[in-house]
Amino acid sequence: MDVYIAAVTAYFVAFALFHGWLLVMAAVETRRHASRLQAANLQQTIRSPLTPPISVLVPAYNEELGITDSVRSLLALEYPRFEIVVVSDGSSDATIERLVDAFELERVRRPTPPFLEHEPIRAVYAPRGRLNLLVLEKDNGGKADALNAAINFARYPLICAIDADSVLEQDALVKAAMPFVDDPVRTVATGGLVKVANGCRVERGRVVETGLPRTALPMFQVVEYLRAFFGARTGWSAVNGLLLVSGAFGLFRKEAVIAAGGYSTKTVGEDMELVVRLHRSRRDQGRAGRVVYVPDPVCWTEAPESTRVLRRQRRRWQRGSAEVLIAHLRMLGNPRYGTVGMLAMPALLLFELLGPVVELSGYAVALIALLSGTIEAEVFLLFLAVSVLCGLTLSFGAIAIEDASFGRYPGWNQLGRIMLFAVLENAGYRQLGLLWRLEGFWQLVRRGEWGAMERTGLGGCEPEAILGDGVGLR
Repeated sequence: MDVYIAAVTAYFVAFALFHGWLLVMAAVETRRHASRLQAANLQQTIRSPLTPPISVLVPAYNEELGITDSVRSLLALEYPRFEIVVVSDGSSDATIERLVDAFELERVRRPTPPFLEHEPIRAVYAPRGRLNLLVLEKDNGGKADALNAAINFARYPLICAIDADSVLEQDALVKAAMPFVDDPVRTVATGGLVKVANGCRVERGRVVETGLPRTALPMFQVVEYLRAFFGARTGWSAVNGLLLVSGAFGLFRKEAVIAAGGYSTKTVGEDMELVVRLHRSRRDQGRAGRVVYVPDPVCWTEAPESTRVLRRQRRRWQRGSAEVLIAHLRMLGNPRYGTVGMLAMPALLLFELLGPVVELSGYAVALIALLSGTIEAEVFLLFLAVSVLCGLTLSFGAIAIEDASFGRYPGWNQLGRIMLFAVLENAGYRQLGLLWRLEGFWQLVRRGEWGAMERTGLGGCEPEAILGDGVGLR
């Protein structure tokens, strides 16, 4: 038992050192981005005819309560040329009727482009005026299938995938598009910051007042978001090893997505699988490619408020990550795929997929050893201290990076509350999350079915259930 506890402790140290390196890379990259942002003239970019136009893709399933506000909010974004493509994926409610009435749409005849396969299109609707909006009604095939249909009908070279119930800040598109402007040859995808909207006041598809969640469960997720986005994703982006662009808000080069085969409908983690396949296809073609995380554009989305929904979400993400690793196993440790093959994929295996097994088994073995008298109480407490300190170092590091760079949580009231929950998550929440991730492996083995993602609704909407992958945070 002593040997196993020592091995798990060494694993914690290795985890902390590796992610500490990512934090350093994240700090450097965030500082560099902040400097570029100050030098860049966003208004000039918005007005420039060279700024690439964007098709914003909105897959929707039974979104009648909030779809019109969402579309109005998107149409008001600051960007020179863009269109909105809404796809009703077999909705059984009045999603289509609400859109037709709100935007004076009429049914039009449009041939279905042949680029990507998807379920049949039932109808295409366009506005009578000059509004840059297109609405597709199709048979149900899931989020990935709906996105593939939207890509086929998209007119512009950049496509932005966004959840129907997410809220973009006004300048989010132009900030997310900056890497395509700065490095148009190599950039194939960018992702922005996803923030928890629980506790914010949302009116007509806009966040009019920001705030922190009032309950514990979404507050823990605020800490997780900061750690994931300002620690891991920013660091991986700095070394071109980013494996995930959130399904809630991602910008892609359309021709690269089509060349890679579009979104996969055979995995529950279609957002992550597409990014990994983009890395793989570009390397296989001998072409340079970059997937960039941009820490400034903000997308607001609702986090689960109940343990039942959060448990289902986390099991789904873990299963999706495992499916991606299995599907692209040849990339693991393969120098042909650069940082992705040599660092990102091994880290996915060691820290994300095997992490729950190692950490939970370490807790169990250490507790059994303590109760049986095999180890002293001091050794047990040292083991727990190492575990907690590793997590706290990463959480506080990410919080410090965000506060020093953008300071979106002003005052010690909000910042202190976030730091408090960074400490409290080690007393049960973190371990519960590890258990749910273990269950994700079991779901993969059983090939279990996944239920709907329940949300209470932003902006005062009634509770509803939607199909999707949640906020796309891993």
